[in-house]
Amino acid sequence: MDDARDGPNRALDGAVVGPASGARCLHRVARERDAGPSWWRTAPLDEGVRLRAMAAADRRAGLRERALRHAGPEARVVDVVGDHWTDLPGDVPGDDDEAATRRALSEGATLVWGAALPADHRSGRVGLRCTLAAVPGGGHAPVLVVNHKVVDPRRSRRSAGALVTRLLDWDPAPDPTLRLRRHPADLDRLAHAWHLLDVLGHAAPTPVGAVLGLGSARAVVHDLEPVLPAADRNHATRLAVVRGELATAPSRIGECRTCPWWEGWDDRGTPVEGCRDQLVVADDVSLVVGGGQVGPLRAAGVRTVAELAEAGPERPPDWNGEPFSDAVLRARAHRDGEVVVPKVARPAIPRADIEVDVDLESHLNDGAYLWGVLLTLRDGRRLEAEGYRPFVTWARLPDPDEGRSFAEFWRWLTGIRDRAAGQGRTFRAYCYSRSAENAWMLSTATRFGPDGTSAVVRGVPSVAEVRDFISSPQWVDVHEAVATQFVSTSGLGLKVVAPVSGFHWRDPEAGGEASIGWYRDAQASRGVERDSGRERILAYNEDDVRATRAVREWISSRL
Repeated sequence: MDDARDGPNRALDGAVVGPASGARCLHRVARERDAGPSWWRTAPLDEGVRLRAMAAADRRAGLRERALRHAGPEARVVDVVGDHWTDLPGDVPGDDDEAATRRALSEGATLVWGAALPADHRSGRVGLRCTLAAVPGGGHAPVLVVNHKVVDPRRSRRSAGALVTRLLDWDPAPDPTLRLRRHPADLDRLAHAWHLLDVLGHAAPTPVGAVLGLGSARAVVHDLEPVLPAADRNHATRLAVVRGELATAPSRIGECRTCPWWEGWDDRGTPVEGCRDQLVVADDVSLVVGGGQVGPLRAAGVRTVAELAEAGPERPPDWNGEPFSDAVLRARAHRDGEVVVPKVARPAIPRADIEVDVDLESHLNDGAYLWGVLLTLRDGRRLEAEGYRPFVTWARLPDPDEGRSFAEFWRWLTGIRDRAAGQGRTFRAYCYSRSAENAWMLSTATRFGPDGTSAVVRGVPSVAEVRDFISSPQWVDVHEAVATQFVSTSGLGLKVVAPVSGFHWRDPEAGGEASIGWYRDAQASRGVERDSGRERILAYNEDDVRATRAVREWISSRL
């Protein structure tokens, strides 16, 4: 497990700060400081954040339970294949897990699951929970159990390989098949935990940590030496904010999408002002550009949206990212009350005689359970009935039935493509932002194709077949067509662009995060409630493919 259970900076009033702040803007740290340690009890929690936290907790609990089943029935201290393992689930009222952690370390435990590392007020570090693994030569390394991918398949010798190890037998060795993924938030937490261990006198001789996540059955080892200087500087900056030594101001960044301070909320009848309202009143330039572009603009004297809208063609020094002309156009759209505006004279998108819109639904990293398609016969000639078709599994993922539903989808899609070619008709399939569809097609083919790593399911294509299709001109990313020809004041997601084209979802709560919750409910329910949940997901998926088609037609209508 990692430090997710510690809550948001619980000890801010004691001038300590946690590693979770490393992924937050400094102004958020300041607002939490001013609101007091209990602010989060009434603050709204983003649904996506909640669901990801639940999934991570489920993963930690599942790994713990599987290990305990192998270990034996002992409740608190168990012996795993001859190794001393201390188990601190953290759910027993009145337990002093910090004292138990110290005791386990002093007794030389091989593994401390759910260790509670105490705060260090001298360095200003809040305590946190993680797993601790003994390393050869003495000391322990912090380990995080996470619910995201920590490695990728290694396809090039030029990419960095991954060091992996068993936690009960620490012996890092390179895995030539895996490429390391570095998550800054993971590294920040590992560095924080290593410092706390060092204060206790039980840190490994050299700074090292590991992450047990998706993509590898063994923990992935990280050398912390290169990241400690930057992590320590970030910690010192955050601590200065908590102590009131560094002033902050709001500025919109990507994190604002899930931050409760962005919109504000009602705290038992007392309104909490959101950062967004402050920025709107100030007409702050961060409302229309990325976080990394604000600094160069302000250095050039451009602090408001109105000033950016009147800017000339010359970009400021140190400008990065999108063309400066796009930022100016977005500022003008914001000023004029527009949402999506073209940046080319005649927007276009490839069309075909036979068109198929595709959208998938997945449950976190467990699998893709639904492939929805919408068939449109644009040339008016017969082929088969137009309309929406779902290819779905309701098995609890991961499960080989995921392969069966994907095989049916692939057989139908390639069948339509091949029949179109046989009749001399053009064919294209469309999705909105193909990164998810591509990733799950390749993942499903890897796990269930002819050389499946999980199981071989009849009809699932090879990875090579999938790659041939997704790299062909018959597979069109509508989001890419929008992003290269339009700018938006509210992002270019489907939920933003489709309403501009005139399309609206039937369900007012429709969204990717909401569908994850619906899927969990449908899995846990029975009878009418279960059927209602499944119907809601199918209706949402159908609306997504219809929205994708609406955007395509809207682009074409602007010619």
